[in-house]
Amino acid sequence: MNNDDKRSRKTIKTIQDTLLRLLAFKTLSEIKIVEFCQLADINRTTFYLHFDNIEEVAISIRDTIIERIFEQNTEESFLYTLEHPLKFLNACTEVISSYEGFENFVRRSPEASYFLDKMKNAFSERAYAEYMYQNPEKDGRAYYVINFMAAGTFDAYIAWLRSDKSIPLSSIFDACADMFAAGHTALSKI
Repeated sequence: MNNDDKRSRKTIKTIQDTLLRLLAFKTLSEIKIVEFCQLADINRTTFYLHFDNIEEVAISIRDTIIERIFEQNTEESFLYTLEHPLKFLNACTEVISSYEGFENFVRRSPEASYFLDKMKNAFSERAYAEYMYQNPEKDGRAYYVINFMAAGTFDAYIAWLRSDKSIPLSSIFDACADMFAAGHTALSKI
Protein backbone atom coordinates (compact mmCIF):
# COMPACT_ATOMS: atom_id res chain seq x y z
CA MET A 1 0.00 0.00 0.00
CA ASN A 2 1.50 3.31 -0.98
CA ASN A 3 1.27 6.65 0.80
CA ASP A 4 -1.10 8.06 -1.83
CA ASP A 5 -3.64 5.32 -1.02
CA LYS A 6 -3.35 6.03 2.71
CA ARG A 7 -3.66 9.76 2.13
CA SER A 8 -6.64 9.29 -0.15
CA ARG A 9 -8.44 7.08 2.38
CA LYS A 10 -7.68 9.57 5.15
CA THR A 11 -9.05 12.44 3.03
CA ILE A 12 -12.20 10.50 2.18
CA LYS A 13 -12.73 9.65 5.85
CA THR A 14 -12.25 13.33 6.78
CA ILE A 15 -14.82 14.33 4.16
CA GLN A 16 -17.28 11.70 5.40
CA ASP A 17 -16.84 12.66 9.07
CA THR A 18 -17.26 16.34 8.21
CA LEU A 19 -20.52 15.63 6.42
CA LEU A 20 -21.88 13.67 9.37
CA ARG A 21 -20.99 16.53 11.74
CA LEU A 22 -22.75 19.03 9.48
CA LEU A 23 -25.82 16.82 9.00
CA ALA A 24 -26.48 16.97 12.72
CA PHE A 25 -27.41 20.63 12.17
CA LYS A 26 -28.24 21.05 8.48
CA THR A 27 -29.91 19.22 5.62
CA LEU A 28 -27.92 18.11 2.58
CA SER A 29 -29.39 20.93 0.50
CA GLU A 30 -28.27 23.55 3.05
CA ILE A 31 -24.62 22.51 2.96
CA LYS A 32 -22.46 24.62 0.66
CA ILE A 33 -19.20 23.32 -0.73
CA VAL A 34 -17.19 26.37 0.39
CA GLU A 35 -18.39 26.04 4.00
CA PHE A 36 -17.93 22.28 3.85
CA CYS A 37 -14.33 22.52 2.62
CA GLN A 38 -13.46 25.08 5.28
CA LEU A 39 -14.78 22.83 8.03
CA ALA A 40 -13.01 19.78 6.55
CA ASP A 41 -9.81 21.80 6.15
CA ILE A 42 -9.47 20.84 2.49
CA ASN A 43 -9.69 22.82 -0.71
CA ARG A 44 -12.45 22.43 -3.27
CA THR A 45 -10.10 20.76 -5.74
CA THR A 46 -9.41 18.03 -3.18
CA PHE A 47 -13.12 17.59 -2.55
CA TYR A 48 -13.89 17.29 -6.28
CA LEU A 49 -11.00 14.88 -6.76
CA HIS A 50 -12.96 12.39 -4.60
CA PHE A 51 -16.63 13.35 -4.99
CA ASP A 52 -18.88 15.12 -7.48
CA ASN A 53 -21.23 16.57 -4.85
CA ILE A 54 -22.33 16.40 -1.22
CA GLU A 55 -25.02 13.77 -1.92
CA GLU A 56 -22.32 11.46 -3.26
CA VAL A 57 -20.49 11.73 0.06
CA ALA A 58 -23.64 10.63 1.92
CA ILE A 59 -24.02 7.65 -0.41
CA SER A 60 -20.37 6.73 0.09
CA ILE A 61 -20.83 6.76 3.87
CA ARG A 62 -23.84 4.47 3.69
CA ASP A 63 -22.22 2.10 1.18
CA THR A 64 -18.96 1.96 3.13
CA ILE A 65 -20.74 1.23 6.40
CA ILE A 66 -22.80 -1.53 4.81
CA GLU A 67 -19.75 -3.05 3.13
CA ARG A 68 -17.71 -3.00 6.34
CA ILE A 69 -20.54 -4.55 8.37
CA PHE A 70 -21.01 -7.33 5.83
CA GLU A 71 -17.24 -7.95 5.77
CA GLN A 72 -17.27 -8.44 9.54
CA ASN A 73 -20.14 -10.92 9.37
CA THR A 74 -18.92 -13.52 6.91
CA GLU A 75 -18.70 -16.36 9.44
CA GLU A 76 -22.44 -16.91 9.77
CA SER A 77 -25.29 -16.74 7.34
CA PHE A 78 -27.29 -13.57 7.35
CA LEU A 79 -30.39 -15.62 8.09
CA TYR A 80 -28.75 -16.91 11.26
CA THR A 81 -27.98 -13.30 12.06
CA LEU A 82 -31.69 -12.44 11.82
CA GLU A 83 -32.47 -15.05 14.46
CA HIS A 84 -29.47 -14.16 16.65
CA PRO A 85 -28.76 -10.50 15.84
CA LEU A 86 -26.59 -9.36 18.76
CA LYS A 87 -23.20 -10.23 17.23
CA PHE A 88 -24.24 -8.52 13.99
CA LEU A 89 -25.49 -5.44 15.82
CA ASN A 90 -22.32 -5.23 17.87
CA ALA A 91 -20.41 -5.23 14.57
CA CYS A 92 -22.75 -2.46 13.35
CA THR A 93 -21.96 -0.47 16.48
CA GLU A 94 -18.23 -0.94 16.00
CA VAL A 95 -18.35 0.23 12.39
CA ILE A 96 -20.70 3.12 13.07
CA SER A 97 -18.66 4.34 16.03
CA SER A 98 -15.65 4.74 13.73
CA TYR A 99 -17.53 7.71 12.20
CA GLU A 100 -17.19 10.47 14.73
CA GLY A 101 -20.43 12.30 13.93
CA PHE A 102 -22.69 9.37 13.16
CA GLU A 103 -24.62 9.14 16.41
CA ASN A 104 -25.36 12.88 16.48
CA PHE A 105 -26.45 12.58 12.86
CA VAL A 106 -28.82 9.73 13.77
CA ARG A 107 -30.23 11.61 16.75
CA ARG A 108 -30.62 15.06 15.21
CA SER A 109 -30.79 15.00 11.43
CA PRO A 110 -34.01 14.84 9.44
CA GLU A 111 -31.86 13.18 6.76
CA ALA A 112 -31.08 10.24 9.04
CA SER A 113 -34.36 8.38 8.49
CA TYR A 114 -33.85 8.18 4.73
CA PHE A 115 -30.21 7.18 5.21
CA LEU A 116 -31.07 4.45 7.73
CA ASP A 117 -33.97 3.15 5.63
CA LYS A 118 -31.53 2.60 2.78
CA MET A 119 -29.25 0.64 5.13
CA LYS A 120 -32.17 -1.40 6.43
CA ASN A 121 -33.25 -2.21 2.87
CA ALA A 122 -29.72 -3.33 1.98
CA PHE A 123 -29.71 -5.73 4.94
CA SER A 124 -33.16 -7.09 4.02
CA GLU A 125 -32.17 -7.58 0.39
CA ARG A 126 -28.98 -9.38 1.38
CA ALA A 127 -30.85 -11.73 3.72
CA TYR A 128 -33.51 -12.47 1.11
CA ALA A 129 -30.95 -13.13 -1.64
CA GLU A 130 -29.10 -15.51 0.66
CA TYR A 131 -32.32 -17.28 1.62
CA MET A 132 -33.41 -17.74 -2.00
CA TYR A 133 -29.95 -18.99 -2.96
CA GLN A 134 -30.18 -21.63 -0.23
CA ASN A 135 -33.88 -22.36 -0.86
CA PRO A 136 -34.61 -21.82 -4.58
CA GLU A 137 -37.81 -23.88 -4.35
CA LYS A 138 -39.41 -21.41 -1.91
CA ASP A 139 -41.91 -18.81 -3.04
CA GLY A 140 -41.83 -15.02 -2.69
CA ARG A 141 -43.59 -14.97 0.69
CA ALA A 142 -40.19 -15.39 2.28
CA TYR A 143 -39.35 -11.87 1.11
CA TYR A 144 -42.01 -10.40 3.35
CA VAL A 145 -41.09 -12.48 6.39
CA ILE A 146 -37.40 -11.66 6.00
CA ASN A 147 -38.17 -7.99 5.42
CA PHE A 148 -40.31 -7.99 8.57
CA MET A 149 -37.54 -9.63 10.62
CA ALA A 150 -34.76 -7.40 9.29
CA ALA A 151 -36.81 -4.21 9.58
CA GLY A 152 -37.86 -4.99 13.14
CA THR A 153 -34.30 -5.80 14.15
CA PHE A 154 -32.84 -2.71 12.55
CA ASP A 155 -35.63 -0.43 13.80
CA ALA A 156 -35.02 -1.60 17.38
CA TYR A 157 -31.32 -1.01 16.88
CA ILE A 158 -31.93 2.51 15.52
CA ALA A 159 -34.15 3.29 18.50
CA TRP A 160 -31.30 2.16 20.75
CA LEU A 161 -28.80 4.35 18.83
CA ARG A 162 -31.08 7.33 19.34
CA SER A 163 -31.49 6.60 23.05
CA ASP A 164 -29.22 7.37 25.97
CA LYS A 165 -28.18 3.68 25.83
CA SER A 166 -28.99 3.16 29.50
CA ILE A 167 -30.44 -0.23 28.57
CA PRO A 168 -27.75 -2.54 27.21
CA LEU A 169 -28.24 -3.70 23.63
CA SER A 170 -27.96 -7.32 24.76
CA SER A 171 -30.86 -6.85 27.19
CA ILE A 172 -33.08 -5.40 24.46
CA PHE A 173 -32.42 -8.26 22.10
CA ASP A 174 -32.75 -10.89 24.83
CA ALA A 175 -36.25 -9.50 25.37
CA CYS A 176 -36.94 -9.86 21.63
CA ALA A 177 -35.63 -13.45 21.36
CA ASP A 178 -39.10 -15.01 21.09
CA MET A 179 -39.95 -12.75 18.16
CA PHE A 180 -36.74 -13.70 16.35
CA ALA A 181 -37.49 -17.38 16.90
CA ALA A 182 -41.06 -16.88 15.65
CA GLY A 183 -39.74 -15.26 12.47
CA HIS A 184 -37.41 -18.17 11.88
CA THR A 185 -40.30 -20.60 12.46
CA ALA A 186 -42.46 -18.67 9.99
CA LEU A 187 -39.73 -18.98 7.36
CA SER A 188 -39.46 -22.71 7.89
CA LYS A 189 -43.21 -23.09 7.25
CA ILE A 190 -43.17 -21.35 3.88
